[in-house]
Amino acid sequence: MNRERITTIGGRGLFVVLWLTVAGLGLYAAARFPFVSDWSATGRNSLSEPSIHVVRALRGPVQIVAFAHGAAVRQSVRALIAKYQRVDPAIHLAFVNPNKHPARVRRLNIGFNGELEIRYGKRRALVASPSEIGVTNELARLERTGIRHLTFLTGNQERGPQDGSGLGLSSWARQLRARGFTVGAFNPGASQPFPHKAGVLVIADPRVPFLPGEVHALEGFVKNGGNLLVMLEPGHTDGLAPVLARLGVRFRKGFAVDPTSSLLTSASPDFITISHYPALGPVRGMRLVTVFPTAAALALTPVHGLKPVPILSTGNDAWTQTQPLAGLVEPPAGTNPTVLTIGAALERPFKGSQQRVVIAGDSDFVANSYIGEGGNLALAMNLANWLAHDDAFINLPNRASPDLTLSLTGGEEELIAYGFLLGLPILLLAGALRVWWRRRRL
Repeated sequence: MNRERITTIGGRGLFVVLWLTVAGLGLYAAARFPFVSDWSATGRNSLSEPSIHVVRALRGPVQIVAFAHGAAVRQSVRALIAKYQRVDPAIHLAFVNPNKHPARVRRLNIGFNGELEIRYGKRRALVASPSEIGVTNELARLERTGIRHLTFLTGNQERGPQDGSGLGLSSWARQLRARGFTVGAFNPGASQPFPHKAGVLVIADPRVPFLPGEVHALEGFVKNGGNLLVMLEPGHTDGLAPVLARLGVRFRKGFAVDPTSSLLTSASPDFITISHYPALGPVRGMRLVTVFPTAAALALTPVHGLKPVPILSTGNDAWTQTQPLAGLVEPPAGTNPTVLTIGAALERPFKGSQQRVVIAGDSDFVANSYIGEGGNLALAMNLANWLAHDDAFINLPNRASPDLTLSLTGGEEELIAYGFLLGLPILLLAGALRVWWRRRRL
């Protein structure tokens, strides 16, 4: 074996050793210093900003146990939790095969393949359908140590949290409890002191006029910085007029009519739909369509330094009327169609904190019959979270993924097909012939 051949073999061997060394160092660096980049259109492979805020607010380790069998289900859960672990490595994931631990499954009331048990400190929660919204909401609920109250006013035939009828609010109340709220009721006519520490006071469609003493108590609640949610229906708005006047809100007579809404729903034009929201308060970041059956319109006027702002508004061609709709829907004579406000929010500093108030001209949107329509539940939860000063939990997004499908024209499909069937083989054959020709000449 001549010297030149030995040198060539030695050089090649050294190259292989160096290449393996570099590859090994690269693998070590990848394991020691992981880097992930999300290039998807909506960032669906990474956490949203509200979820990141919730995870960073955690003050201890989180144990997540996934009761799952099957490689596909486990991989889906692993990919979901990995997004949280990239933000907080103290989140630990373990898998349990429910078929091998039936007693534990029964004790925890596990009902679905892939269901998660989340443990945080001494508290625990279950997530039946793993998703970013579900996991983040449960983490937020477990992290809250204070008790948040929503007190529903009763005694004037208001809609209540125990009412399971179509117009009742039991579905919303159930969702509120699941998110960590304490839901209660208060009857001002039952010889009880008014709950000035009610957390958030909810008044939903009272049908019996308030007594002067009750109005005075409500005025005191607002004056003392109480957080308030008022939802009234057309024709039943006068009872709280003195209280709302102090906040710069007055209800217009009649009900709102928006012909633009009927184009979207094919329903009556007094069935209001809203799809655009200002970047304010409880509707910040809302992108879902919400529906409001027969809503009253509000007139807003700054008063005593308070400035209510619209958060729910109709299209540009809306108006109010008092007569039932019949025949061709047109605005009454002398009425100029315009944008109407059917929901407003108010926020002001009060003794080192913020007082928050929301007034809506409809209560049907949170009723059992309609809360599942469009984004009504999301809006209802946003209102509760905002009034309870839990801004971080507003609009935890369920993000769409527009880049999951690839749309091609007929010509593009033919180009790809011929490219793989003919073009690529021809290129490979041409490369092989070129190598053969060069070796033949040596």
